[in-house]
Amino acid sequence: MRYEQMPMNREELRRMQLIQTDILKELDRVCRKNGISYILDGGTLLGAIRHKGFIPWDDDIDVRMLRRDYERFRQVADRELSGGVFYQDHCNDKGYPWLYSKLRMAGTRAVRLGQEKIPMRDGVFIDIFPCDGVPNDDTEYRKKCRKAKLIRKSLYARVARYTAESFIARLGWRMVALIPKAWIYGAADRLVSRLNSQDHDRVGCIGWHEEIDVKGLKKSWFTDLTEVEFEGGMYPAPRDWDGYLKYSYGDDYMTPPPEDKRGSTAPLSYFYLGEKEVKC
Repeated sequence: MRYEQMPMNREELRRMQLIQTDILKELDRVCRKNGISYILDGGTLLGAIRHKGFIPWDDDIDVRMLRRDYERFRQVADRELSGGVFYQDHCNDKGYPWLYSKLRMAGTRAVRLGQEKIPMRDGVFIDIFPCDGVPNDDTEYRKKCRKAKLIRKSLYARVARYTAESFIARLGWRMVALIPKAWIYGAADRLVSRLNSQDHDRVGCIGWHEEIDVKGLKKSWFTDLTEVEFEGGMYPAPRDWDGYLKYSYGDDYMTPPPEDKRGSTAPLSYFYLGEKEVKC
């Protein structure tokens, strides 16, 4: 069975954004209470600077943490979170495959397109990306890139074995999916430990494939902070948010893209926002 994206109308998109904002508020509350640092990331930070809230057509929230803060958040999340918000990673949900975590809202549904057959809890979510050191040495950097890519592909096989275009490709991904997850997560833990055994000027998420994670973000963007407005609240961001956004999006980040380039960054095949269901 091939699933399709179900577009949201304007009212549904706004309801989704408001639920995600409530999740962000709860993350912020827990982090401030426990002295845990994080920053708004990606389109969330861009929306804060350009729109003082969501990019109008955006449908997700992303935050980043240095590894030490991420591990502290993991330790307190189940105990501290309230308001229906729950923490999800591969340790507390055996079906969840990724190397970053999510906060989800209980009583909602949100299934990413292509991930319908992954046996994990779902719900409206925000993403939390842990960031580890990016080696300055070229040889160590290349080793890190190869290992991180192998780990990501091994986990992605859980999706690609169903979604790859051709039968041969799906068969190949099914073979990759036979690699035990315990081995993959063990390899990831060893890589994370190695990357954080020394101090580095740049950091990135080994579980994410975008160029800024592969090449790394300035560590100072996580330690020298200010606050920016997002949907009526104030949230942590790099003091040099201009440099961060230029690095991520280019010098003209304040210029919105053409209308035909505006669309969902987290397409869903199924969602439920508390009042009615929309299923494709």
